[in-house]
This record gives sequence, structure tokens and C-alpha cells, in this order.
Amino acid sequence: MGITLFVLLFSVGLVALLAVLLKTEKIQTPIFAAGIALLVVFDFALLSLDKIYFLHQEQDQLYLDKQRDYDENIQKQLALYQQLTDIQLQATLQALALNNKQQTEDGVVQKVKWRNQLLEQMTALSFSDEKITHVSQQINASVTAFLMESLNKEVRQSLGHRIYSEFVRSRPRHEWTDELFVGELEAYLNKQNLMNESIKWAFTRLKEFKVSGVLISAAPVDSSENKK
Repeated sequence: MGITLFVLLFSVGLVALLAVLLKTEKIQTPIFAAGIALLVVFDFALLSLDKIYFLHQEQDQLYLDKQRDYDENIQKQLALYQQLTDIQLQATLQALALNNKQQTEDGVVQKVKWRNQLLEQMTALSFSDEKITHVSQQINASVTAFLMESLNKEVRQSLGHRIYSEFVRSRPRHEWTDELFVGELEAYLNKQNLMNESIKWAFTRLKEFKVSGVLISAAPVDSSENKK
């Protein structure tokens, strides 16, 4: 708009000047005609540039509007995916809590694989770090419970129910925590020279998972150890 007004005023003024010069015979008719022709070309060029500029500006605005609409749609889709995923997560975590006492080796291996895939999806969907950590802890707690039970099973089979029960009753039940139980049990087995490879491997799996979240494979069962 500014350029158009400038061109209009400039052209009118220049035409008036040329007309005065022509009337006072300061210039000849061919020069007047040439000046008018140049003025027309000049005006056309400026107005074309002005039009091109506004066309580009309009296209840029359309692109920005489309990009903004696209971003808004993506955000809405992510929010919907988060809601659906969150509902699935809650249902799955509740199911895991109910099945902790019926876990198998193959089951916890699949559970760890599922945990890794799930956390990748949650990260891609921009879940909060707090939510991701909560889900990871819930699944890890389920796997840790299995590893603790596997350790207890190995110890009971190796020591026998009587010796194992005596160790457990060495403290009131409410005082035992997982960390305290594991630490004192390992110290007791080493002190009494009762540690074997199966139990040692059960300790190794439990400690490694607690530190890194990695579930190392189960050790081959040594039948001779279990018959002691």
C-alpha cells in the first residue's frame, strides 16, 4: 500500500512536470513521450515488485498458519495417546501386582523386554520423567520380588527348611527389609561356608538387577548342589 501511494504521487508529479516543460517548450514532444514511456515502465516495475512482495508475504502467512494448525493437531493426538496409554498402564500395573506370586522365569524375561519397549514409547509420547520413573519402578519391583523368591528357594533347598527358618527367626519379622535380609544372609552363608554356585548366582542376578535394571540369564541348575 505504501509503495502504491508513492508510485501514484511520484507519477502524477512527474507527468505534471513534463507537461509544464512541454507547454513552455522546454522539451520537445519526443522527449515528453519518451519520459512518459519510461515512467510507465518504472511504475509497472515498482507495482509488480510490490505485488510479488505481498504474494510472498501472503504465502508465508498461509504456511505459518498451516504449520501452527499441524502442530496443534499433533499436540492433541499426543495428548490422546497419552491418555489411552495411561489407562493401559494402570490396568497392566494392577495385573502385574496381582500376578507377582505366580511369576515364572520366562514371564519375568518378557516383563523386562516389555518394560524397555514401554519406556521407549512413553519417552516418544513425551510423558513426564516422574511418570516414566514410576512405571519403571513398579515393573522393577515385580521382577525384584521374583528374584528374591528365587534366592529364598535356592537357600531353602541348599540349607534345608530348619536351618533356613532359624536364620529367618534370628530377627523379628517386622525388622527385616530386603536389603537387610540379603546382606545378612550373604554374610551368614559365607561365614558358615554354606555358599554354593547356585546361591551365589541368585545373589548376582538380584544385585545386578537392582543396580542396572538388567536381568542376566539364570544359571544352569546344579542338581548335585540342590540335593545337599
